[in-house]
Amino acid sequence: MLKSPHHATDLSFMRIKSKAEGGGVDHWNALTAGPYSEAGNYTQDCTTGRQIAEEFLKYIGKHPTNGNATLLGCITFDMIQKQAPKGLVLGFMAAVNDYAMAVARLVSNNTTADSAPSSAISQVIQDWREADTRFSNEVKLDTRDANEVLWQAKEEAETAMLKEPCRSLDDIRAKAEIALRDENVFDSIANCTIGSEHALRVFLRSLLGEEPTPVDSGGK
Repeated sequence: MLKSPHHATDLSFMRIKSKAEGGGVDHWNALTAGPYSEAGNYTQDCTTGRQIAEEFLKYIGKHPTNGNATLLGCITFDMIQKQAPKGLVLGFMAAVNDYAMAVARLVSNNTTADSAPSSAISQVIQDWREADTRFSNEVKLDTRDANEVLWQAKEEAETAMLKEPCRSLDDIRAKAEIALRDENVFDSIANCTIGSEHALRVFLRSLLGEEPTPVDSGGK
């Protein structure tokens, strides 16, 4: 019996073929909602196809093995062999294409030749580190009110760093490492707002390279 992780047992739309079928894996065992002559079935199939794709993408992201690197080809082959309904196919491929475009966007913007963060990301990170260091070195716990300027400068530098859009994979790594290693930054992302929006949303959009949305009021 196959042990997890194995795509044939872990993915809901696959199955292990019986001995009578010759064994192996059925890579596309998705059921259609029904004939497209009936209202709603095509739309439901498109939704199902997208859900299957999301399940597949999360799985290969969690298990990026050499074997799983061939799964998309196997899925496509079985779709063709079975003449899978159009809605299921288009829904599945649309979701896969969304992920492919997101990665392609990052790759196409990766113009840093020496595997280092871009100058923009490096600058906001440096500004944040300097502001954080000044605050940590000069502010005493019992005199925070007297050092509001340093506190505000640190907060503004952190916000600028969180909002700065990434232009390469190196940019993403640099920001992600800070978020994971610095407890204060992590807490800001998890619990604070930037303007009227949760900081986590702002941070995630910056990883996708999206420009920050202007807000009427700054801070957290």
